[in-house]
Amino acid sequence: MADKVKVIGGMENFWLYSEAAGYDITHPPTPDSPKVYPRLSVQTKEDSVILDPTKTALVIVDLQNYFLSPALGRPADSAGLQVVEKLKTVVIPACRKAGITILWLEWGLTQKDIDKMPPTLVKGFAQDSNFEADRKIPGLGVKIGPVKLGDGTIIEAGKALMQDEWNSNTYEPLATLFEPSDLRIYKNRLSGFWGGTQVEQALKSRGIRTLILAGCNTDQCVASSLIDAMSKSWDCLMLSDACATTSPKFAKDMVEYNMGGWGFLLTCENLADGIGTLKTSPTDESDE
Repeated sequence: MADKVKVIGGMENFWLYSEAAGYDITHPPTPDSPKVYPRLSVQTKEDSVILDPTKTALVIVDLQNYFLSPALGRPADSAGLQVVEKLKTVVIPACRKAGITILWLEWGLTQKDIDKMPPTLVKGFAQDSNFEADRKIPGLGVKIGPVKLGDGTIIEAGKALMQDEWNSNTYEPLATLFEPSDLRIYKNRLSGFWGGTQVEQALKSRGIRTLILAGCNTDQCVASSLIDAMSKSWDCLMLSDACATTSPKFAKDMVEYNMGGWGFLLTCENLADGIGTLKTSPTDESDE
């Protein structure tokens, strides 16, 4: 007896589900349309998920000098730096191989943003204490002053999280991996999908339907971006070991627990293994 396929969702936005294949989130035109190619299958924490890499984007959230650089007094052994290594060695190469779009979603403020910034966010950033020694950054848009890089060079870090400043640049070990085909979108709230950025237009123009999220902080900018994106009908997957936070462990645990209702949770290795299942045409299926 053939495995029954269920339609999950409405006619304008649906997944297909079967016990044998798991969730098909390739978004064919209709539930009865032929299989979408290219396609690949990833194993998540609870389910197998089939996705179309050409409709998928890796969203890298807030991996910037401001949050990660030891030159700014950030811990040299932070969990965020472990995420950087995972992205460099596993995730980004796998996504490039599969043709998955890479979106760098980062803080990048203008003076207009500062003038309209909610006091809650100003207060939150002013309370940031995740620094070693005596380093302290007064708050958003405030001049940080000089910093000493690893090679001994002293530079001006610029105003905190303002566009085109050293501190708001992509963390230097990751910045070299940026390619012209990548997207870079600046955000001005914890969420990049709250409505005040160009991210929705940029993704829709490329036909992106599925997002794989990585970055920091898990329970803050990653989670808020993910929830808003999910609410606006993007499929969301989160890489558990490519997300980090300075919050207590229970905060990250809460986000991962709720991924059962927000999307799918997987590891970097799950994603890399899934890339190995990439099929570009029905011929690839018949060759197995």
